[in-house]
Parts: sequence; structure tokens; C-alpha cells
Amino acid sequence: MVSLEHIWSVNEDRLSFMQKLGLGMLKRLVITWECITKNNIMNYASALTYSSMLAAVPVLAIIFAIARGFGFDTIIEAKLRNSLEGNPEIADTILNFVESYLQHTKGGVFIGIGLIFLLYTLLSLTANIEQAFNNIWFVKRSRSIYRQIIDYIGILLLLPFVVVITSGLSIFLQTFSTLLPGLRLLSKTMTFFLHVSPVIFAVLIFVLLFKFMPNTRVKWRHTIFPGFLTGMIFMAIEWAYVHYQIKLSAYNAIYGSFAAIPLFMLWMQISWYICLFGAQLCYANQRLQTYAFERISDELSRRYRDTLILLLMNRICKHFASGLKPFTAHRLAVNTHLPDSLVGILLDELTRVQLLVEAHNEPGDEPYYLPAIDIHRITVGMVTRRIDSHGIESPSLVWQTGTPEWDALRSLRNEGDDALLIDL
Repeated sequence: MVSLEHIWSVNEDRLSFMQKLGLGMLKRLVITWECITKNNIMNYASALTYSSMLAAVPVLAIIFAIARGFGFDTIIEAKLRNSLEGNPEIADTILNFVESYLQHTKGGVFIGIGLIFLLYTLLSLTANIEQAFNNIWFVKRSRSIYRQIIDYIGILLLLPFVVVITSGLSIFLQTFSTLLPGLRLLSKTMTFFLHVSPVIFAVLIFVLLFKFMPNTRVKWRHTIFPGFLTGMIFMAIEWAYVHYQIKLSAYNAIYGSFAAIPLFMLWMQISWYICLFGAQLCYANQRLQTYAFERISDELSRRYRDTLILLLMNRICKHFASGLKPFTAHRLAVNTHLPDSLVGILLDELTRVQLLVEAHNEPGDEPYYLPAIDIHRITVGMVTRRIDSHGIESPSLVWQTGTPEWDALRSLRNEGDDALLIDL
């Protein structure tokens, strides 16, 4: 039996197909568990639960407003009541909130403040989701303000239409199957599709979320299995939540008519756990070959880290001197066979010390990196000195600053490798 610490050094060429498959699954589970622990996913799920509760009524108001335009508002209302059939009074309260929100907005009352609150809650939710996904992918930089406005507003406008259109599609399929009772095969196919369409829709939503929400390049093939698994688990949890509300009578006795609120919050938090688990599994899929190096990247020695920085600077300067297309972080990672996350961290460090500069072809495009100084002036010593001296060197932090002893120590820091400290 191979220990978990040695699974990264196993020679897979000697394994059978089933052994390779089992080892791959084990590696994915280990990556997922280690990253969940490192990234504090539980805390992100709690924060997203709060943001979701805050945005619940504005989102429902938008959905109902669009649904009324298509004549599907009764369908949306029926679905909401079915999901809260154990606590119908909570469904009435939510629908009253939504109706009041729409009426006040329609009448022009607090439309300015209401619109600002609506945009704030929705943008805050999407920004928190992106931050959680970026943390999973070890991405330090969020989308630019331009990208946030375009992408987030696009998502917020598209989502209600998707909900309404899928509701209309279910009505169309139900009507079509009843109008053609003689075509039993077609009718059974329509009935089967009606039953599985919510699952397909959930899987599709998670696949798109895993693909587009992180501010990094995610390959489609690595999102399929995590999206399918996450969608299946999510639908199972939703089914349990809907069907077992009625049986929690003891819980209702404690909280009364507000029993649905803590249950709803619990279901939402579990749902975010599932979503972030799927995103972490997607990361494990894409980083399977490089994670053995990534998992120790935080423990790299300073000398090794500086060597990697010199390697990246060398490739960028040679590319620039040859007049070739500048490197993006991903292309540089592929060129050097280093993990994307580590390359991104080192490029950020080189940008902060003003050795590199970011550039964009178009707003929102992936940045590429160019030397910030004449490449004929960039030396190994310049790079290492800038890395060493970056940060605060405040004289007020040490009382010996400015004394001969301090000046001697600064000089020996650069030249006195063999000097004994007791002789200073």
C-alpha cells in the first residue's frame, strides 16, 4: 500500500489501466482535501450564504418581473411554494416582500436607493463568488472594474431569462406530450426529458460556473465531470430539503413560523459547500500533473525561488529581444513547464519591483508582460538587489540605524559571507 506522501512519485508506466485510474482518483481527492483545508473553504461558504440571503429578494423580484412579461409568473410562484410546502407561511411572506418590492419600484418610490441596493447586493454576491473561486485557483488578481461591470451585469441580466425560458420549455413539453397521446414513444421521451431536465440544467449551470467564474484559464474538459457530480449532489440535497421539511415538526415547534429560515440557510450553506467542492475538484483535474510541485511551492528556498525569477526574466527578455509575441502568464508557464499559479505569483512580484510591466491588447484581455527597463541594462545583480530591497526599510524601526555597527552590518550583508558574527 502506497502512503499518501508517496503517491506523487509513483511511476505510472508500470501500472495497469485500472491502477492508473484508481491512482488518478486518489490524487484528485488528496488535492481537493488539501486545498479545501488550505483555502478555508468553509469560511467562504458561510460568507456566500450571507450574501445569498441578502440578494434573495432582489433576485426573485427580477425573476418575477421578467416572468410576468412572458406570462410565467404563476409557474415561478408554484415552484417557490413547492419548495417551501412545509412552511407555506414563509412562502407567503417572501412573495409579499417581492410584490412590495416590485410595487414600490414601479411606483417610483425609493427607486434611486432601491436600485442602488439591488445592484450592491447582486454585485456583492457575484464578487464574493469570484473571490472564492480565485482563491481556489490561487489567483491573486480579480477582474478589472471594466470586466466586472460587463461580466457581472451580463450574468445578472441573463440568469432571470434562463429561469423563465426553462420554465416555459417545461410547459411546452408538457403541452406537447398531452396533445400527442397516440405517439407513445415520443410522449414517453418527453416525460423522461421533463424529469431529467432540472438535473441537466443544474449540471450545465455548474459547468459554466466552473469555466467562467475564476479569473484564469479553465479548460472545458476539466469542468465536465466536476459539473456533473456537483449537479447530481446538488439536486439530491434539494430533493431532501423539499421533501423532508414537513417531517421536521419538532423543529417547527421550536422556531414556529420562522422554522423555514434556519432550514433555508442550512440548505444554502450546504449547497455552497457542494459548489466550492466541485470547483476544487475542477482545479484538481487541471492541476493533476503539476500539483506535486505546487504543493511545495510555499516551502521553496529563497535561492531556488530567486533562480526561478531569473529564469522567467531570462525568457521574457530573450522574447522581447527577438521581437516575438510577448508572454502571457499561461504561455510562460507552458514554456518553462512550471505551474500557472507559481508563475503568476512570481510575475506579480516582478511587476511590483518594477522589473516588468503589464500590458493589454484590449480591456479585459489576459495581460502580457514586457520588460520595464532597457533589457541591455538588466543584470542578474539588478534583479536580485531589487527583490532583496523591495519593501519598507524604515530607519525608525531599529534604534541602531545610522551607527557604525549598523553600517557595517549592511555592508557585510552583501560582502561578508565568511565573517564571524562574534568578531563584528
